[in-house]
Amino acid sequence: PRFTLARRTQFSMAPPGKKGGKREDWEDVDTSADSRLPVAHIILFVINAVALSAVPIYLFSAIFDLDIAENAPIYVGITLVSTLLVTLAVQNRCKRLRTRLIASRNVELGSTWLLKLKNAEDEKSKLKLKEGNKRISEINMEALSLSIAYNNAAFLFTIVLLIFFVLRTATPQMNYGASTCLAGFVSFLLSSRVK
Repeated sequence: PRFTLARRTQFSMAPPGKKGGKREDWEDVDTSADSRLPVAHIILFVINAVALSAVPIYLFSAIFDLDIAENAPIYVGITLVSTLLVTLAVQNRCKRLRTRLIASRNVELGSTWLLKLKNAEDEKSKLKLKEGNKRISEINMEALSLSIAYNNAAFLFTIVLLIFFVLRTATPQMNYGASTCLAGFVSFLLSSRVK
């Protein structure tokens, strides 16, 4: 059989038997916005990850006499890898905490209250919906704080354990690279396994 280009047809959400039809209110609501984190949070994740990944640089330059100028390429490369892993770890944990907090506190998602706000006519219901938005914002901040605190603690504990106990006999350059990357990986692994 020969394939031909079919003409484009537009489908409507009208019940069967009716042609055309009015668009439903829920079709215009962006539900993907419910799972996204605010841009300010992502910026905070990156700033936190850079600061956290720079801690081992001070540790190795002060204790192990690993000169910063001589080992700049190693420091930059390892810090970038560690920053990426820690940023992803904090973001994963924050999303999961946020979802869990919203479910446990019975807060409606943004797309739901936007739909209700569209249909709300009186001031009382609009005020109630704005209060729900405020609760979502509070949950976002709580998830941000908890995820940063937990990942920072996990990263720092892991890096101290690796530097001073597991890799203590390795060369300083090898110790720095392996311990910093492994600490970032452990932090990422722990954040992806949280339910």
